[in-house]
Amino acid sequence: MSSHSFRRTALTWMSDSGVPLRHIQSISGHRSLAALERYLGVTEQQKENAISTLVF
Repeated sequence: MSSHSFRRTALTWMSDSGVPLRHIQSISGHRSLAALERYLGVTEQQKENAISTLVF
């Protein structure tokens, strides 16, 4: 595991835990939210969880 992959994992964990993206951006030093969002991983389970929050 490289330091880069750990950094990416740590930022993704923060995002998964509900830390606001602006806070993660400040911690990580990304210049834009767009750059940060490309950096974060999104799993199929996360997509399913997001969809399951919808109430019809």
